[in-house]
Amino acid sequence: MAGPVSAFAARKAARPTTTVTRPPIETNALPVTEASGEADAPARPKKRRKGGERPNSLGTPQPATEEKEPSVRITKHEDVSANGEDASDIVTEGETGSSDSKIIPQTAAPAQKLSTFIPTRSNVVSETDTEWTVRLHRNDTLAVLGQYDVWVRSGAISILGAMIHASSKLHRVYAPSTHSIPSIRPVPNPYGTGNPPIELTILSCGGRLRMLKQIMPKFGRIWNGRETIDGTRRSFINVQSSAEDPFKRPLRILEPPPDWQTILSQLLASNKERPLAVMACGPKGAGKSTFCRMLANALLLRAPSARREASTIALLDLDPGQPEYSPPGELSLIRLQSYNLGPPFTHPAVSGDDQVIRAHYFGHLSSKDDPQHYYSCALDLFSHYRRMTTNQGPCPLIVNCSGWIQGSGLELLTNFIDNLDLTDVIYLSTSGPEEVVDVLKEAASRTSTPLHQLSSQASDVPMRTAADLRMMQTLSYFHLDEPESGNLRWNPYPLVNIPPLVVHYAGSRQDILGVMLLGDEQNPEFFDSILEGCVVSITVIEDDSDISLGRIHHDGREEKGLNAGNESLDEEVAQNIDDLNGDARHECSSLPRTPTGIPYIPAKHLTVGPLSPTTSYSLGQALIRGIDIQTQAFHLLTPVPTFHLVGTQTHPNRKIVLVRGQLVAPTWAFAEQINFERERSRRRERDLGIKEENMTLDVKVLAERQPWASVVEGGRKGSGKIRRIRRDIRYKSQVP
Repeated sequence: MAGPVSAFAARKAARPTTTVTRPPIETNALPVTEASGEADAPARPKKRRKGGERPNSLGTPQPATEEKEPSVRITKHEDVSANGEDASDIVTEGETGSSDSKIIPQTAAPAQKLSTFIPTRSNVVSETDTEWTVRLHRNDTLAVLGQYDVWVRSGAISILGAMIHASSKLHRVYAPSTHSIPSIRPVPNPYGTGNPPIELTILSCGGRLRMLKQIMPKFGRIWNGRETIDGTRRSFINVQSSAEDPFKRPLRILEPPPDWQTILSQLLASNKERPLAVMACGPKGAGKSTFCRMLANALLLRAPSARREASTIALLDLDPGQPEYSPPGELSLIRLQSYNLGPPFTHPAVSGDDQVIRAHYFGHLSSKDDPQHYYSCALDLFSHYRRMTTNQGPCPLIVNCSGWIQGSGLELLTNFIDNLDLTDVIYLSTSGPEEVVDVLKEAASRTSTPLHQLSSQASDVPMRTAADLRMMQTLSYFHLDEPESGNLRWNPYPLVNIPPLVVHYAGSRQDILGVMLLGDEQNPEFFDSILEGCVVSITVIEDDSDISLGRIHHDGREEKGLNAGNESLDEEVAQNIDDLNGDARHECSSLPRTPTGIPYIPAKHLTVGPLSPTTSYSLGQALIRGIDIQTQAFHLLTPVPTFHLVGTQTHPNRKIVLVRGQLVAPTWAFAEQINFERERSRRRERDLGIKEENMTLDVKVLAERQPWASVVEGGRKGSGKIRRIRRDIRYKSQVP
């Protein structure tokens, strides 16, 4: 006879576990319903069970946990590993009852004063539901949360290093709670004793960036609330103190260290004969990107009468994990002519008068994953900067480095100091490490380059992790729409509703040379499963007779720096590289193909190395939505213009290769439709007057509509929160 069974065990045994599977994602789009652009609602209180609070192991009262609903598992059924086992291992747990983003657990922060400007009848000129005109006096500071256009009517203001003078031009500002809020300050009149009040108008703006929360909860609760304090529905809000925030977030103001302002003033007053060339380096989280953003804004043209400021800035962005104007994994040279007044996910591509001079797909998040290729890309981009200044005139250069400063990372920095012809080096940390600072000082002394050691930026209470921000930047990039009045614009609906771009990989209309999978050699039989649903780079090969597949590139010239002259390479590896270059001289028809006909660049010496940066460059990134074997075509989703990909017969000397790197899989794309359906259901119930706590949502019904999702019942109610999707698509080598 069986022993007694506890009530918990009985309930657990009684729960059914059901798995619902569907075939791979279809190309037919689901019907779309127009969604509202309203901002987020305040967080609703959590339910507590009747017993009230219960103490934890430390004796601190904790709210009781809710019962949980079925979780959602997002899976890619066609993915299999090299040995035939299922390798998708995707995982998501679905957010069943709320579209609000999960905020990182944090301790309660004390209230902080954000603005010294106090609205009164005398300093508020006018206000409507979409505009707010104010006068700022000498010592006023104004903190505005949200997204808005600023119009300076009289005088001048400073924001994020930029000095904006009175004109008819509007400047777009993005100030989400994920980053420190930039402060608006009046600029004193340097040509007279009188300092009249500065008058400016702040206007609500569109762009639909805030609507991305309906497909990705991470975009929720980062702007101003549903309504401002006075009941209007502006896209911005003036916050006097963090205590006034309706979401009770740990808001903070951007306060650069005093030595930042000192060095910025010194750089602006520089009387050097040649343009500035400043490299910012330092450990992770030191504020390198913020410093570069402020320096670029300060160097741009301030007023027609200014003489030392430039109208063009060159940004050499060498941080693949947190790039400024591209999705993660890219290294780029950007020509800037407009202010940068927002974090990277608000401008994942250039707009207006800004221009990408050249970019390379690195395929990793850190330079330590392939320092040689990283250095080769940096040298190539710098050579194009020199070419740009020769053709278009001199302009300042700002180099933003990655946060890897140990080992080979330090060697990379010293090589940059030796070879990039810098005028100044900024190291953003006063706490060392001392051995790193000593090596950098020695390298700077060899080239007579001043090295300035500055304080790092005060660490913020993070509301999003670095991985979250990378995911938001990638999603923002793939949802770019046609620009509007020189500003970026987004498509806030799931990617499954966007017609894909059909690019043929075989046949008479072949548009691409082939595909390339960086890293360990893979079995071609599984290329379809590896590529489908992944992000790839759209890489242009300028001369396919010079494709270099080795990890060290031989392009007929000597490279300075790492492995200069190939002295550290043994003869066998060097010979293998020469063989690879010889093999690459075949026509595209000679490339091997997978069983489904996809041409690919094969591995040599068990590794697929990157393309030579001297003969290739990146146009952008694409998401392979599907592979049509019948028509021998890829279905791509990309913001890259169509003419770059389709009909390449008009560019006979240019070949396209789709390169897959070692980045995290875009699992956010698999969850977009579920998030959208959930948000639409909540909005429908809200319009019917149903209170938040009484809303019902059947996760199983939502998931069954998604052909790539399955439902797993069981567990406690609320476990269905989509926290993360885990997917490992790095397969085992099949080389005997």
